[in-house]
Amino acid sequence: MPDRSCSKLLRALLPLLAAAGCDGCPSSRPYTPYTLGSAAPSGSPPPLSGVGPGAATAVPEADAGAPDAAAPRFAVVPSVPAPEGGKQWPLEGGAVAAAPTGRTFETGLLLDADGDGARDLVAWARSPDGLRGELLLAPAARPQALRTLAALPGDLDAQGCTPRVGLSQIGPSALAFDFAPQCGGAHRGAAGTGPTRWIAVIRLPGPAAGAPPELALELRLRAPPAEEALSASLEVADRDADGRDDLIVSVGLSGALRPFPAPAGAASEVRAPLVFLDRPAGLSRDAAQPGEALRALAASLLRDARGKSTAPAVAASAQRLRRLHAALCADAESGAGATTGRDAARAGEALVWTGAGPVRCGEPGLAAAIGHAEAVAASTRGAPIAAIAALDRGGAEARTKEDGKLLAKLAPPATAAAVYRTAAAPQPTRTGGFGPLAFEASGALLVRTAQGVVRVDPATSTESATDIPPWPAAVHAGPAELVAVERRCDAPTLLALFRSSPDAVGEMEVPLPLLRGQGPRARPGAAAPERCAGTERLPFVPLAASERGFDIALGAALISIDLRAAAPASSALSFPLTTPAPQGAARSPDGATLAIPAAGGLLVATAGGAARLWTGGDLAQATACAPANGGARVACVAGAAAVIFEAK
Repeated sequence: MPDRSCSKLLRALLPLLAAAGCDGCPSSRPYTPYTLGSAAPSGSPPPLSGVGPGAATAVPEADAGAPDAAAPRFAVVPSVPAPEGGKQWPLEGGAVAAAPTGRTFETGLLLDADGDGARDLVAWARSPDGLRGELLLAPAARPQALRTLAALPGDLDAQGCTPRVGLSQIGPSALAFDFAPQCGGAHRGAAGTGPTRWIAVIRLPGPAAGAPPELALELRLRAPPAEEALSASLEVADRDADGRDDLIVSVGLSGALRPFPAPAGAASEVRAPLVFLDRPAGLSRDAAQPGEALRALAASLLRDARGKSTAPAVAASAQRLRRLHAALCADAESGAGATTGRDAARAGEALVWTGAGPVRCGEPGLAAAIGHAEAVAASTRGAPIAAIAALDRGGAEARTKEDGKLLAKLAPPATAAAVYRTAAAPQPTRTGGFGPLAFEASGALLVRTAQGVVRVDPATSTESATDIPPWPAAVHAGPAELVAVERRCDAPTLLALFRSSPDAVGEMEVPLPLLRGQGPRARPGAAAPERCAGTERLPFVPLAASERGFDIALGAALISIDLRAAAPASSALSFPLTTPAPQGAARSPDGATLAIPAAGGLLVATAGGAARLWTGGDLAQATACAPANGGARVACVAGAAAVIFEAK
């Protein structure tokens, strides 16, 4: 076993030795992160991250001040292909290891795996289709006494896929085996429903241990949506300075879900580590990670949010951090903690599972921290409505004191009072349709009733019938009709549903730039349910409709849906809107003011003016609100009447 006796002494003397460096204590060295598959033979899995064996890499942030940071790194040893035919593998001294019946060797390593001084064989033996197999040890002393170190789990479904494997020695006492099904689009579904990558880490005994190698850790990486890529790299290093080599699994997420903008440059991947400390009883996960790394990334977002030059990139980075949190942590979504074992990792969007079960990060405040950073960034770049939308995504119960202060600054509270209640009864309208109220430029209110359109002049308290044609409640963009916005368990983003024509069979879907956990609840003010359950249709407010498509509000999030391309697309919408305001929309006649339910009240905002959050009166029960020009008055449906409100 390597001599570890000088580890503490070297750490004490490092300030004196730093200039010259020190190779004298190999047990305390950090090792080059092993990118799974990057050093494996032909036919192995493609690289999962950009770090290759032997490359110069940055020391993880938690280790930046480690005393052995400049020590030599272990050179990853890749496996080699099996001899032709794969039925036998020659060992030193003329001995031969034979593959088990029904199996052939594919790739292997010759090394002293059991500490007896002789080189043994560790090899992957597979079935003819490559979808089943075992990682075997053939001891040099008794090559016929094959020992199974790890067997491919029987519940990994890789049917229709091409299996690709990699095997490498990643540290003095650690091997990594990587089984990665390579599948076409037909086998790739929503997040977590595609093929699962399986990684086994084997721990080798020291020269005097007298024990066989053992399976130390299993990892499963479930497939993310097609637009994203999940990566993993392994590093062996003594993290806790106890003289034993620990394992760091750095998990990265790159790409971007449709319709979020694709990342570029250094921000294209976000990473956080899982740390497994080597203990006499085996590897034990360090509960501090990845929570510490995720919090550090959120803090970095907040720093960027305060800079004029860096704030514009924060929104995209915030979404990628949310996705990494969801991919890593089974408790990232509400309800994941209600189950145990392997199913808990599938309760949310968690894509990473260890042999001990799902990863629980214990970071209940992380979502709020990310949202706060996004809100600060939007405020920095002069987008108050986007900032309010970011603060409102977690609901009032998740809002921190700092969030409350920022919200009050962006949209000072105002108390609404009713100044007029109509005798005319507005025509009932389904959620998501154009409402029955619309102000005229003169300040008069039009009310669409079952008998026609009534004009209300609150100054004279008169109501009179008009010959104005009733505007439609349905939201049409040419022949297309916007039907609903849904939150579904099998989709990572919210979805807008529309019919391409009145006689169309079925509905088309457009992913929206809001993750599944964002957006309002089906029952405004309700907390998130304990677990995702089926399909939830969400309240939304139409703002505009034209041949181009639809503009809608989900809470304070403004979204444009463009139907002109062959594949309809959506994007975040900036305020003020440039599209004309149709009657019944939650906008003033000149289009410059909007009134939308958000942040526990009615958000009334006017281009060039301040936004205010109206509460009080009958607003809590009001629906289908429409503002007058300038935003001094808002009319809403309350019960069987239309009520005109003013803010005090």
